[in-house]
Amino acid sequence: MKHALTVLLLAATLLSSGCSRTSRASSTNDNSPEQSPSTIADDQQSLQGAWKMQSATYNGRAVMNDVRWVFDGDNMTIVLRGNYDAGVRSHYELGTGDRPNTIRIKAFDNPLANLGYYGGTYTGIYKLSGDKLRVCYDLTGREYPKSFDAGPRRMTYEFAREKS
Repeated sequence: MKHALTVLLLAATLLSSGCSRTSRASSTNDNSPEQSPSTIADDQQSLQGAWKMQSATYNGRAVMNDVRWVFDGDNMTIVLRGNYDAGVRSHYELGTGDRPNTIRIKAFDNPLANLGYYGGTYTGIYKLSGDKLRVCYDLTGREYPKSFDAGPRRMTYEFAREKS
């Protein structure tokens, strides 16, 4: 339960007053999810390491915060404001067989899932291009987005790989 509360607090921090709105446009106007063919193993290897958020959009509005995603094996840690000790570690799975490529992030087990409540797992799509990563996920975990448009209950991120 403590882990679930931590994740919920992290999400609330990111999406509420901790974020400042910005007029910064997306660095890539290409909302097409197509990318060159790859395998899950290739993409998982390419993701390893730290990625710093360049921009984010929630419900169609630009938001900013100091966010990093750190990939380590089949786990990732979401770090806010450089506080690695308080980072939230989650399991992720990639899918590259269908277009667009998919990512499923399991943040926590939802104890109310059997009652129809959603949350705890985010279903998304990703586009990996060298040192750039785009991710759009459905915050309800109910479906995979078809494009990188951040519509209702959708979050779109653009990351750049951090150099060591």
